[in-house]
Amino acid sequence: MSSPRAVRELLSSDVETVGPAAFLRAATEYLYGSGVDSVVVTDEHDVPVGITTGRDIGRAAAEGLGFDTTRVREVMTDTLVTVSPETTGRQAAETMREHGIHHLLVVDDGGVVGVVTATDLAYAIPDATAESGVEVDVDERDRYDEGDWAFDGPTGSALSVGDEFTFAKTLTETDIEQFAEATGDTNPLHLDAEYAGATRFGGRIAHGVLTTGVVSAAVARLPGMPIYLEQNARFTAPVHGGERVTAAIEVVEEETADQFRLSTVVTDGDGEVVLDGDALVLVGEEP
Repeated sequence: MSSPRAVRELLSSDVETVGPAAFLRAATEYLYGSGVDSVVVTDEHDVPVGITTGRDIGRAAAEGLGFDTTRVREVMTDTLVTVSPETTGRQAAETMREHGIHHLLVVDDGGVVGVVTATDLAYAIPDATAESGVEVDVDERDRYDEGDWAFDGPTGSALSVGDEFTFAKTLTETDIEQFAEATGDTNPLHLDAEYAGATRFGGRIAHGVLTTGVVSAAVARLPGMPIYLEQNARFTAPVHGGERVTAAIEVVEEETADQFRLSTVVTDGDGEVVLDGDALVLVGEEP
């Protein structure tokens, strides 16, 4: 039997910190600019005193709190629960369930070494809960905060013409392979390095529809409950595995009270446009 996986194998070591007196915008910029899913709040001695997550930011937005006037200490969770790097996934899951939380601070003698989330446990080692009968409730919205992802745009209000949003992520070789398996599109341009290397592309490329999916990810984060009605796209350059792409969408027209026309552009890490198009979305009220 394999040894239980330890938290040190699962944690994110990218830890951003702010002071409790910092304005909420500072924490928000870390969350959606640096791609972390939580910000640790530390005092003047660098001792952790709280944690702020995307949920806290969402609640603040829903309550109409000003991001340039509200202090982090007003919205942070000030009850910190910690584990060591050697804690097993099973033990971490039990701790989360016991305290009703989704993030654990990982610390050793040298201080904070990372953060582990319920999503990390549930998706990386699903057997961590099964082996002990412990169930970890994972809110699917936690998956909006994966470490590599970054979203930016106005929140907490209805869509308006002129609103702009961006979503960025790296399209990895694994993403391409999993997309091929999920859809059945096994074109060797996407999967066979030798074959693709001999083509005009010089290597494996992402499926065009996978690139379009990054636009869909941006749309999914619009205020309200967005539903795709139409997507038009022109692919202007290839995307190779390992490239970071950014979808930029702008609300350009309000066609009806709940339908909006969006411009949709995806660029690669060099700023080259790889997709250009537009979309029509229906935005309803969330249940």
